[in-house]
Amino acid sequence: MKLEKIANAGYHIGAKKYKLDLYEGIEAARLYLRDSQQEYWFTPSGGVNCVKRCDELAAFEKWQKQEEKGAVIFTRLEKSVIWKQKKTTIICRDDTIEIFMTVEGTGNIEDVRFFRSCVNKVEYGFAGEFDEVINTAPNFHSKIFYHPVESFTTSFAQDLSPAVGGQALASCCSCIGLRDRTERKYLVAGAAALPGEYTWDSFRWNPMPLMPPTGYIGDQMKAGGFAIEYAGKKSVSGVWETPRLILSFCGSCDDILPSYLNVCYERKYLPKPHRRRIQNWWRSPIYCTWHDQGAAAMMDKSNYIGHNGPHARDFCTEELVEEWLAELINHDCKPGILILDDKWQLNLNDADADPEKFPDMRGWIERCHQRGIKVFLWTAAWNNDNIPLDEAITRDGKVVCGDITNPKYEARFREMVRRYFSDAEDGLNADGVKMDGLLGLPMGPGLKNQENLWGLELQKRYLDILYEVAHQTKKDVCVSTFVANPYLADTSDMVRLADMYHGRLTTRRAMKQRAEVYSYTMPHTLIDTDGQFNLSAMDHVSELMADQMKLGIPTVYNGKLLRQNRFFMPAVYRELNEEDYAIISRAFKIQRKNNGLK
Repeated sequence: MKLEKIANAGYHIGAKKYKLDLYEGIEAARLYLRDSQQEYWFTPSGGVNCVKRCDELAAFEKWQKQEEKGAVIFTRLEKSVIWKQKKTTIICRDDTIEIFMTVEGTGNIEDVRFFRSCVNKVEYGFAGEFDEVINTAPNFHSKIFYHPVESFTTSFAQDLSPAVGGQALASCCSCIGLRDRTERKYLVAGAAALPGEYTWDSFRWNPMPLMPPTGYIGDQMKAGGFAIEYAGKKSVSGVWETPRLILSFCGSCDDILPSYLNVCYERKYLPKPHRRRIQNWWRSPIYCTWHDQGAAAMMDKSNYIGHNGPHARDFCTEELVEEWLAELINHDCKPGILILDDKWQLNLNDADADPEKFPDMRGWIERCHQRGIKVFLWTAAWNNDNIPLDEAITRDGKVVCGDITNPKYEARFREMVRRYFSDAEDGLNADGVKMDGLLGLPMGPGLKNQENLWGLELQKRYLDILYEVAHQTKKDVCVSTFVANPYLADTSDMVRLADMYHGRLTTRRAMKQRAEVYSYTMPHTLIDTDGQFNLSAMDHVSELMADQMKLGIPTVYNGKLLRQNRFFMPAVYRELNEEDYAIISRAFKIQRKNNGLK
């Protein structure tokens, strides 16, 4: 790495993957990608903003440099109107740049902005020779590519804003890519922290200005830059070091997320997933009851508009499940795993089955065992079903969901999970859990819980307890989730591709994108390929099953009934036919043969 002093102006850094001109004062820094026409100009600082208090800067000291093996570290003191002291640190290595800020004072953090600074009543931002921003977190619109003047987030919870359209996998990595579409050169940007500090809600591209230049929204969308959003839940009293913005570089869209992860593994910001013991029966073909339930609820409707009839959860009964299972067995499609979906229980925070739906749940599960079928129980994280106020996460004093940091709710949760898998008299003796609802992780302003623990750390606490109790109760139990982050890799035995709402006619592209994300983030975890038929508008059962065989464990959500539904297109209702069953049977047999399963 080459370092030169710019006369009376700052420093020039010539690294293997980039060149950086770092100027004094507010003057824009300039980043150039090697062997590329792309260059980026930005204020080489940021804002640590509190609720209703902007981190406006009044003055800068000169950059100080320190050379270490393989790195040059630049620091600069800045005069802030809300912090007693503030310092920006930039670490330059041959293939990465890291930036973070250190502040001293008190406040509740709204967000931390990188390359976005408010200086003497004027806001400065980030711009460059690029025309595309890439989101590495799958969403229900299957929208990957954004224009630089759009704004979107990758959140640890759910984002239903129009730009994102609903996240498809839970707790995805805070990572995006930027490039000019005429080139195969990418600037990778991601947020990272030391373990224990992943407490933010979301990572945003292009946050809204705090000091808009005009009243026209089109002008306001040109500021660019990155933000880590806390929504006031991070309290600072004393000295606090922000998470780091990591910049790295790659040569293809597929390498954006791996590039970010490799830096995080090398710097110990994320634990690298390791190989774990897998029970062979976890690879068994899967049948889940959910789409049969949905089709039964809507069988008298030719369209999706104005349905005020029964809900799919009303059709999770022993009688109907046995009917659908019998169709599969009679057509030589017996599953090795049956997932009993929403809602078999009376209360989502208890293990008691609804006696009107399953008069003898324990007996029914054991009859499934006698037929060589393992049973997974569906449940939903972060729900508010019969949660008392003294066990709840609240928003503005109202119950949001159970508070896993509260010992009273934790005890309730542990007892529920124990009973799911226990073979004791009060247990259900189930074999696995389909943990849904993880996108309901509480985020945003006004929240309170006992430990003031939020973001990915709160998700991890919940899943750590689930995994611990489940495996203490039954050693070969299978915990199935849909999280896609190495920070959570040790909490899942299986991950699923999740609900396939999307903009295309078939689910094939969405399946492959989500499986690819898992291959990077959860590389040693089995993939449940999930239900595909009713979210595909065309009859591609054979193609869908072939894709499932390539991506993971073949899974069907339809034992008898099929309702193909895409918004703004006519719904189609039918029953599975002999050709459908033959395709499913073949896939299930291949899965068993390839994995030595009976």
